[in-house]
Amino acid sequence: MKKLEQLIKAAIFVVFAFMIVAVMVQVFGRTFMAQPPLWTEEGSRVALLYIVGLGVGASVLTGDLVNVDLALMLMPKSVRRFCELVSAALVSLFGFFLVPGAWEFTVSGAMQTSPTLETPMQYIFGAMLLFALLLGVFGLVKFIQILVAVPGQELTSPTH
Repeated sequence: MKKLEQLIKAAIFVVFAFMIVAVMVQVFGRTFMAQPPLWTEEGSRVALLYIVGLGVGASVLTGDLVNVDLALMLMPKSVRRFCELVSAALVSLFGFFLVPGAWEFTVSGAMQTSPTLETPMQYIFGAMLLFALLLGVFGLVKFIQILVAVPGQELTSPTH
């Protein structure tokens, strides 16, 4: 699991670097060129989709998603653990529930091509499939972590 999380973080870094380059080229092109490159707008949007698609699953494990920490801190530890367990289960179920629709959406992209990148849309729509799969898998991992954790022991992410 640690290797998968490292791979995802590396992929996020690469996609984020691409997005930075695309936006910089876009700003430079709009400022100094008569006809700026068209690929930068669509490229930065696709990069953002992949950053979210890759990052959401790993952030379930690390606790980087928005959370209601204040409410949880006020609860007794047993109630807090139960709420975290239910939350992780619901996140995982939601992710896996999205997979069939995301798959259908991705497959439908095989019949289309992006206007400026001239890439089959299935590769762009695949970000949603990645999002759903990683959310389901990492939600399940979080559920198992909470389930097997010794009560009173703080959970840590696999990278800590």
